[in-house]
Amino acid sequence: MDQSRNDVSTPVAGQFALPLRATFGLGDRVRKKSGAAWQGQVVGWYCTKLTPEGYAVESESHPGSVQIYPVGALELVA
Repeated sequence: MDQSRNDVSTPVAGQFALPLRATFGLGDRVRKKSGAAWQGQVVGWYCTKLTPEGYAVESESHPGSVQIYPVGALELVA
């Protein structure tokens, strides 16, 4: 994703939309690249001024537990 732009796809009424050039899609399996282990499924996304592309990841080990991470902290699980 081009970090200098916050392009967002057009949302359906009342729903959020993923960035147009999202690195991960809803349902993708991802894990943290380093630090404390966290692996799970992408269940949402977020953006702030400091984090233009971030993801909410629900743990595979602890269903219902969700953590948010910037795109650079995550990698796709094969």
